[in-house]
Amino acid sequence: MLRWLAYIGFIEIMLAARVSANEPPDPLGSASQPVEDVANEPRLVDPPRIIQMVPVKIPEDAVFPGPYVEVDLEIDVDEQGRVVGVKVAQGLGEPFDSAALQAAQSFEFSPAVLSDGRNVAVTITFRLRIEKPPEPVEPTPKPELVRFEGVLLERGTRKPIAGVEVWVSAEGREIARGVTDAGGGFSFGLPVQVFVLRAFSLGHEKLRIQVAMQVGEQRRESFYLEKVGDGYATVVQADWVRREVNRQIIQKSVVEKTAGTQGDTLKVVQNFPGVARAPFLSGALILRGSSPGDTQIFLEGHEIPILYHFGVLRSTVNSGFLKSVDFIPGNFGPAYGRAMGGVVDVKLRDPANDMFRGEVDVNIYDAGFVLEGPLNENWSMGGAFHRSWVDTFLGAALPDDAPLTFETAPKYYDYQLIAGWKPDASKNLKLIYYGSLDKLQVLLKRPQNDPKIRGAVRGKIMFHNFQLSYLQRITPWLTQESSMQLGYQEFDTQIGPELFFDLRVKRMSARTNWSLQRLRGLTIDVGMDIRLDQIAIDLNTGLRSIEGENPPPISTQKTFAYRETSRLYQPAAYVGISYEPIPGLQIAPGLRLDYYDNIRRWTLDPRLMVRYRVLPQTFLKAGAGLYHQPPTPDQAVVGLGNPDLEAPRSNHTSMGLEHVLVAGLEVELTGFYKWLDQQVVRNPLSFADPQALAYLNAGTGRILGVELLLKAGYEAFSGWLAYTYQRSYRKDGFGATERLFDFDQPHILTLVGNLDLGSGWSVGARFRLVSGRPDTPVVGAVFDATGGVWVPMYGRTNSDRLAVFHQLDLRVDKTWTFDVWKLSLYLELVNSYNHPNVEGWRYNYDYSEREELTGLPILPVLGAKGEW
Repeated sequence: MLRWLAYIGFIEIMLAARVSANEPPDPLGSASQPVEDVANEPRLVDPPRIIQMVPVKIPEDAVFPGPYVEVDLEIDVDEQGRVVGVKVAQGLGEPFDSAALQAAQSFEFSPAVLSDGRNVAVTITFRLRIEKPPEPVEPTPKPELVRFEGVLLERGTRKPIAGVEVWVSAEGREIARGVTDAGGGFSFGLPVQVFVLRAFSLGHEKLRIQVAMQVGEQRRESFYLEKVGDGYATVVQADWVRREVNRQIIQKSVVEKTAGTQGDTLKVVQNFPGVARAPFLSGALILRGSSPGDTQIFLEGHEIPILYHFGVLRSTVNSGFLKSVDFIPGNFGPAYGRAMGGVVDVKLRDPANDMFRGEVDVNIYDAGFVLEGPLNENWSMGGAFHRSWVDTFLGAALPDDAPLTFETAPKYYDYQLIAGWKPDASKNLKLIYYGSLDKLQVLLKRPQNDPKIRGAVRGKIMFHNFQLSYLQRITPWLTQESSMQLGYQEFDTQIGPELFFDLRVKRMSARTNWSLQRLRGLTIDVGMDIRLDQIAIDLNTGLRSIEGENPPPISTQKTFAYRETSRLYQPAAYVGISYEPIPGLQIAPGLRLDYYDNIRRWTLDPRLMVRYRVLPQTFLKAGAGLYHQPPTPDQAVVGLGNPDLEAPRSNHTSMGLEHVLVAGLEVELTGFYKWLDQQVVRNPLSFADPQALAYLNAGTGRILGVELLLKAGYEAFSGWLAYTYQRSYRKDGFGATERLFDFDQPHILTLVGNLDLGSGWSVGARFRLVSGRPDTPVVGAVFDATGGVWVPMYGRTNSDRLAVFHQLDLRVDKTWTFDVWKLSLYLELVNSYNHPNVEGWRYNYDYSEREELTGLPILPVLGAKGEW
């Protein structure tokens, strides 16, 4: 029996019909999107790589029809990289087919990995080339003159390049051949002193180098190969288990160079359909015409209080460990609750476990670093930190006659410490400790129109959280994931010497989810979501204004002094099902049960999503569901609010279309309608009767709109056009006239593009055109002798509108790639043509005159980033 090593060639890599994951991948996303599509579904980013090959055994008397034969095999590789099935796709008969089958059954692979970090079962097609053995001759032994060892690494990242064939030739003939191991290494004992070394890796530059050695010499060299793209073609065979009608999975690699984001991946969320432009210096997320407080922001499934630092200059979670962002503007599944608007869930990756890595980013407003690496075979650890120096440019941007100075400069910091334990592909433990601080103290130079607003105005938002999550694939069809968060939050506001609002929250939250995929086409998720808060409130202020109100000067308001510590318990349970009764049709019903103990109410939310492939590249999608959220603590507390409130409610409906126009160009069109009721509004009787309850569930609303997303993804260019037409209306009580929502913006247009110029140069641009926000005009004023201030008289609520907002941001990047590190310089011009966008009005003392309040002028952002 003779042993021959077959030539291996990847023809195509296909996801198996059954994917062992909570949510299998979306065919449209992976089939139509390039690797660097900014708004793509999770896709195959790391295909199986051969770890061990078994030689093909061919009988000595086998007759070859030519110098070689080729056998195409379809090999099923499970989530651990094990071969679980082999069949001949195309062969030449016996004995070659059976020999190829027998050898392939003992192959070992690295697991296939999706872009969200999960392993997935795949089917790959191999072509085995079995060469005809030469006529046996007595070999002439040649002494080993030199020994050469080498390692192939990716340039700039030092990642080992495994599974690459390496050839050695001398005097025009091949004398040795081998394959790099998992660490990228190879070794040869050679009978010559001068030889040519060649290697070819898909996705990297070719290696061809001549080596001259001395007799008896032993040498080891490292070769750094530049990455030139992905050489694998991917074809999707299975559909994602979709439980949201619109869901964009945002990958870091593309959006970190998007203009207007300053390299912060999370800020790209603001550029997607359905996202209204927030007021200047506000980090609010306004999704599909809902109030900012109606949207929940999560990190790994647990709520965080804010996503962006002061002025939206930086997100509170470092992009260095970002894996993906689930951006769901509406119709989200039953795993999420306590929200009537949308959901943003930030997912973090495990720290690098191959070698120590890091990056440092320094620009004109902050600096940060990321460090990560392995602790041992199973553990890895990393950390990240950001610290601002915002006052450097903010002070220069403020005019000399501004009525304030910064006693304490605006500042922020954030940090993350992450540890990951992964003994095998079926278990993953992650520990995260992270936090954030925003602090601002303004000293007013001269008294304002309101005598109570004088002296210093202070604000602080701080949170610190510890999270633990554990994922275990118990069997190929049963997965369990549990997580817990312990956290502390502070929200402090001081206005002058008299008015203040302090809030302290100690939180414990826990989640668990069991996912069953026993039957083909059927997935069942069952889980619990529990939150326990200890809330301490200390305040001396007037009642907090709510959406749609035009508050009078503070000096004319009745102030309340209040101090209390209470507990808030909010358990929930849910079940979600995804069923594929026929190929291409996916039906996903869900049910969520919540309890809010501050109002002693149960809510039950049924939800349904349907997705149907009408053509190979066309999908229809629809969803409907009920969504509740609790009133804010101050609205339900005894003494200040109404403890008998109902939970505000919203009914979501949407319908959409996804279609691939051509390769690399995809369009999504979604229409939506939302009806709101049981909304919390001010009780009009409370102004005259101190005994009357302050709030009632008398508000209603309706929201309608259409979203268009056109995405392009090519090797040198990527970008998208996002347009939203939406209208949002509210009624503030029984018999009230319908009015515009405070953040109603009918037209929202965003154009984003990134162009790779080669040689490390890239350019990007972002253009935004947005309708101005509604505004309530001041039609007069009366003098309040008691308070000593002029009190404005308002016209019809939101009957006016600010000027249209438009802005062009530009970005240029240059990257130098060295053997073991990369250096990038970037320059952004925010508001490049210096348009004075109107953000509001500033009135004189008696409201007889006003002037425009505009946002920041042109702002250059220069920075440098090093990676190793």
